[in-house]
Amino acid sequence: MSTEQFVAIMTIVRIIVLGIVSILTCVYAIPICFIRRFHTPLNLLTLNVCIAAFVCSNFWIIFYVMDAYYPHIFYTAQSCLPILYLKNMVICEELYAVCVVSLNRLFTIVYKNKPLFRTKKWVAVCVSAQWILAALLALPAFSTTVEVI
Repeated sequence: MSTEQFVAIMTIVRIIVLGIVSILTCVYAIPICFIRRFHTPLNLLTLNVCIAAFVCSNFWIIFYVMDAYYPHIFYTAQSCLPILYLKNMVICEELYAVCVVSLNRLFTIVYKNKPLFRTKKWVAVCVSAQWILAALLALPAFSTTVEVI
């Protein structure tokens, strides 16, 4: 098997696995969205993780398809920095979504007498801060210099 065939097979496997991840995140998120009794703060944080995983997996599906069929797009000065920014942002979103769940559970346990940490408003603040923080922390990608081959 040549290197090109191996790379093509690995790309197809990646796309299939990421497609399965996208489908499963939707399957997990749909009941949380549409069944009223699942609208608890902890389930809303789980929904945030599902949304972040869906966005991340769909970005990487698009990236791998574009890299396989249109590789010349990635080697222009106009596309390198935005793609680098988006790579950083979607990965940060997924990591920060899990961190927000962990911090929220920590605050709920440590400050068990404070009802603030068990409210939907607190979850909305945490999720908003997570998405804004990930978008801002990925911005230094625009200050790098990328050499186009």
